[in-house]
Amino acid sequence: MVAWLHEPNPMPDNRVSATESVSMATGASADFSRASQTLVTCGRAIAIAIAIAIAIAGFGIALLLPAFSAGAAEKKPSRDMTFSIVRTNNPVCEPECPEWIAADGYIADKTAKAFKAILDKAGDRNLPLLINSFGGRVDVAMAMGRLIRERGMTVEVARTDYLRCKPWDADCRPDFKDGTYYGYANLTFGVCNSACPLLLASGVRRIAGPFSRIGVHQIVTTRYKYRDRYKILSKILSDGKVVTEKKFVERELVETVKSADLSNSMRRELTDYLLSMDVNPELVDFMVSTPPEDIRYLSMEELKSFGVVTEISEIEGLVGYLICKGRKRPDNCTVRR
Repeated sequence: MVAWLHEPNPMPDNRVSATESVSMATGASADFSRASQTLVTCGRAIAIAIAIAIAIAGFGIALLLPAFSAGAAEKKPSRDMTFSIVRTNNPVCEPECPEWIAADGYIADKTAKAFKAILDKAGDRNLPLLINSFGGRVDVAMAMGRLIRERGMTVEVARTDYLRCKPWDADCRPDFKDGTYYGYANLTFGVCNSACPLLLASGVRRIAGPFSRIGVHQIVTTRYKYRDRYKILSKILSDGKVVTEKKFVERELVETVKSADLSNSMRRELTDYLLSMDVNPELVDFMVSTPPEDIRYLSMEELKSFGVVTEISEIEGLVGYLICKGRKRPDNCTVRR
């Protein structure tokens, strides 16, 4: 008979001593481990070992958000980006009214997955994307941008206000059974900062209103060091064969290192991305020349000259309640009865 024993066997030295190996594309990690083992023999002997494995893992690229002090509309949202399909709440256009995808919040790890989910919900309809964001992760923004360009979407900087409640509130329920909300587009407080312009730049049509605020600054690269703890159990069978099993116990964040130095590889990736979106890569120079705690707002002339936007226009031309009344109705006009 073979039995497992679980007995603590702490390491005499738990200091971290490691060299970091990081890869942006693969999230590569270097593993370091030390083990202390105690062998117990009694008839059929049982060996127990506790091992602590130190792993350097998790590489992410994010843009630090500026610390604004002038008004509530300029404060960083405390939530990840929320997506929703919105129908104009003006009853004049019924039964055929414009609809769009609203994106509001921080571009985080799971934002690309949430974006794909809302596109699946939209189905074959090519709805315009209205974004309002203070920024977030660069790699996620570029991944979303490639998908936007692939689908031939229109992107505009605008905040969506909702008729009854905000979709990110726990007790908010959609106005339609399919999850659609009533709302209206608000250009006055539309913001697209930090990593957000990478999303805007991906639209086939990319639009800013005369009061939109679009800004850039330095990229901050964040590297995370983790300590992974494992329990290694060993047993000696009656025939003398040793069998071991390694079980993960917990992961602990031990250090966060941030740097505003733009690596050559990251500059090349940004340049290639902007060129693929028909945007002047000199925009990167504007980014690196502005400290991460500040923001460099681009003028309407700069936005057009860099190609970040293709047009400056009011929101009525994209999601206004009258656009579905003409002979040539846009793709985002939807009949509901």
